[in-house]
Amino acid sequence: MNNMKRSFSILISFLFFYGCDEMIVGSDPTNTPESNFEIFWKDFDRYYAQFSLRHINWDSVYTLYRPRITPTTSDGQLFNIFSNIVYGINDMHVTLYSPMGDVYWEPLIPASYPSRRIINAGKYVRTGAPQNSVLEYRTCQDPAIGYIIIRTFEGQSEGLSMTDSRYLAIDDILSQWKNMKGIIIDVRGNSGGNGINAETVADRFADQSRVYLYQRQKNGPGKDNFSSWKSMSIEPKGSYQFLKPVVVLTSRATMSSAEMFVMAMQNLPQVTIVGDTTAGGIGNPIFRELPNGWTYRLSTGITADAQGRIMEGVGVFPDVPVLTTSADSANGIDRILEKGIEIIKNSK
Repeated sequence: MNNMKRSFSILISFLFFYGCDEMIVGSDPTNTPESNFEIFWKDFDRYYAQFSLRHINWDSVYTLYRPRITPTTSDGQLFNIFSNIVYGINDMHVTLYSPMGDVYWEPLIPASYPSRRIINAGKYVRTGAPQNSVLEYRTCQDPAIGYIIIRTFEGQSEGLSMTDSRYLAIDDILSQWKNMKGIIIDVRGNSGGNGINAETVADRFADQSRVYLYQRQKNGPGKDNFSSWKSMSIEPKGSYQFLKPVVVLTSRATMSSAEMFVMAMQNLPQVTIVGDTTAGGIGNPIFRELPNGWTYRLSTGITADAQGRIMEGVGVFPDVPVLTTSADSANGIDRILEKGIEIIKNSK
């Protein structure tokens, strides 16, 4: 999981996550192993929102690791201790960035998930259609069914509160597809990005304003210091709303703001979610920096769906669970996409 080649500039891309992603830098404390550990532990103690959800006793983490830190602790030893802590939290939005590599936990992605080669081979989807850099679109072999892959929600324009203009291409796509019987949207490999981009796409399928999630933030030093729950909504926007049948394909590799997109779409009456449970991490991460120059991010928020079910560490459950076996993948069969096509074909 350690990427020795990733530079600090790549870290900036993580600022595309929705919410309070920011670099918080304080004064310049002493650069010693003890000081770096104390700051690391206290930052999580102050800002991290999900200890209770993930059944972590943070005081016990201090009791276990603090005695191991001495003035002679090497960078390598400190890195190993921090790595163990990061892995133990089991949160995809907790990441350590250091010259020795990046450390982060990621959900188990079943090896049986179908390859993109299945899609590109043309068995289910026609090739040669126009493509956008973030919204890849074409028709299925049944030309009455549209197919869109959204590989990422990364990108921003003039700050986190603005939509990346590339996602506004959804208006042009839908204007071409007004006569389609239905549309399949594939976010199985989408690891997230800017939640505003996810909302922008979902808005084009909204029949009315609908609350799709609730969030609250850690806002004080106490274990139970949280803000009140804040709702987020989608609403009809753009030149055209597609209100005919839509299927959204999901997997354990659907993460972060892509999960926000799934939650938004799942609240719409014409939408069916098909596939596997999503990864289970929204997080609203912030970034912190240690005196030794190492940087890390941590989740400051907790997200619930429109029904109040906590999504962190759980994920969004599909309406129609479908899995693809290793044998299916080897034979070029995509059960999840097949089910999506079947649902659209059988819709009235």
